[in-house]
Amino acid sequence: MKTGWKAASILCALVVLPALYVWNSGRQARPAIGEGRTLALADHEVRYYLHGRGETVVLLASLGRSASDFNELAVTLAGAGFRTVAVELRGIGGSTGSGMFKKLTQHDYASDAAAVIRGLEDRSGRVHVIGHAYGNRIARTLAADSPELVKSVTLIAAGGYVPIPGDIRKAMYLIFFNFLPDRVRERYIREAFFAPGNAIPEHWVRGWYFRASWPQSRATLRTPREQWWGGGTAPILLLQGENDRIAPRENADIMKKEFGDRVTVVTIPRAGHAMLPEQGGLIERAIVPFLKKQRRGPA
Repeated sequence: MKTGWKAASILCALVVLPALYVWNSGRQARPAIGEGRTLALADHEVRYYLHGRGETVVLLASLGRSASDFNELAVTLAGAGFRTVAVELRGIGGSTGSGMFKKLTQHDYASDAAAVIRGLEDRSGRVHVIGHAYGNRIARTLAADSPELVKSVTLIAAGGYVPIPGDIRKAMYLIFFNFLPDRVRERYIREAFFAPGNAIPEHWVRGWYFRASWPQSRATLRTPREQWWGGGTAPILLLQGENDRIAPRENADIMKKEFGDRVTVVTIPRAGHAMLPEQGGLIERAIVPFLKKQRRGPA
């Protein structure tokens, strides 16, 4: 009997301890630029960063990634006369309310962003929302749930309809195994996120949070596509990476066919799913004119 308990304890340790390590591991992302603030809600907190002055642009990052992925874009938008609000999703950078057993949906993440928007004391009118990769789903959910808050939506690497190939999905999971050597993880990062020949910056080797990505992935499964796919009624700019294997071109084509002139599709050459660190200049040159055009429209 004792032998059985001993064997069970060892087996449990072999399973639980590595799982806990993966859950809590991950080298920290680079710091997000801007003035850091924390919004206290009923049972959790949301961390966000303000940068620049002007009409508000809300930034929502990729799966298990920090809002600091938008640092370069935030600087450009501030120079163009906008104020960015980079929101950390639950489980990242001081935002709480995430957990392995919490049954979150995309509406919960969108509700956090809406609460931040409503709490901005100097906000005038509706805001622009930019979502990258997983953040594109939250951006569309926010625009669908709270259309009165959203003036325009920009989607960078927008998937959600065409299934992700099995080999790419496997690479996406292995990226978060931070105990693997960087040279191994870089191979998976390149396979899933970067176009051939594009350099992987150091801040994209670190800053992968499994404890955030797992609840985010589960939230996607709990949220029917029809509840967020259309992104409300606001104008949409969709930036499509030419080499994106996670969100291939078919997703953009489906959106354009379904929503017509409300969706503007711009193809970004030599870009995979990461896009921001690959072709930041091209992305900025697409986004800034779009936002300025929307700024001239109704508040």
